[in-house]
Amino acid sequence: MLNEKNLEVLKEEFNLIPDEKTVEKVNLWHKMFLEYNSHTNLMSRGDTDKLFEKHVFDSLAVLKWDEFDPSKKQKILDAGTGGGFPSVILALFFPELEIVANDSRMKKINFIIEIKDRLDVENLKISYARVEDLEPLNCDIVISRAVGTIKNVLRLTKKHIKEGGHFIIYKSKTLEEELSEVKDLQAKIINYNLPLEGDYKRRLAIIKI
Repeated sequence: MLNEKNLEVLKEEFNLIPDEKTVEKVNLWHKMFLEYNSHTNLMSRGDTDKLFEKHVFDSLAVLKWDEFDPSKKQKILDAGTGGGFPSVILALFFPELEIVANDSRMKKINFIIEIKDRLDVENLKISYARVEDLEPLNCDIVISRAVGTIKNVLRLTKKHIKEGGHFIIYKSKTLEEELSEVKDLQAKIINYNLPLEGDYKRRLAIIKI
C-alpha cells in the first residue's frame, strides 16, 4: 500500500511525508480492509486493486485546499463514511484532527469499529445513525464523499457545521448541475486528477457556512 512509489506520490502531490508509525498503521489498515472486504462488501472487488489511487489518494485530496491545516485541532464529520473514506484515512494520517465517522449501515460501522480498536485510533469517533437524526455536532468541517447531491447532503448536515465552518463534498461529472440547485451559496472548486493512467478527473466543492 504505502510502498516507495505511493509515498513519493504523497510527497509530490500533497507535500505529505508520513512517519514510520503512520506508514505501519496504514499498511495494517490496508490488510484489514482487504480481509474484511473478502466476506463483507465495503466496495467493489475490482476497486481493491486500485485502493490507494482511487480511495486513499482521493480521501487526502482535501490537502489541495490551501485553507485546510491538519495540524489544527479541528472537528470533522464524515457524513456517510461507508468503508471509511475519508474518515479513517484522515484519522490515520492526522492524529491532531477529531474525526467523526458517521453511517447508518451496520456492516460499514462494524468495520470502522474494528479499525479503531485494533489500530488504537484515538481521534476517530464512531456514529451509527442517520446523520439528520443526530444532535448538532458543532463541527469545523462536514465532509462527504459519494453519498448524494450537494443540495440533499447539505440539507441533512448543515446543522452540524458551526458558523464560519465549511462543507466539503467530492464530485466529478455532476458538479455544475448540482451547484445550480444551491445558487445562494458560493463554492470554491478544486480540480485534481487521480494518479492513474488515463483521465481520472475529480473535484472538491467547498462551501463556507
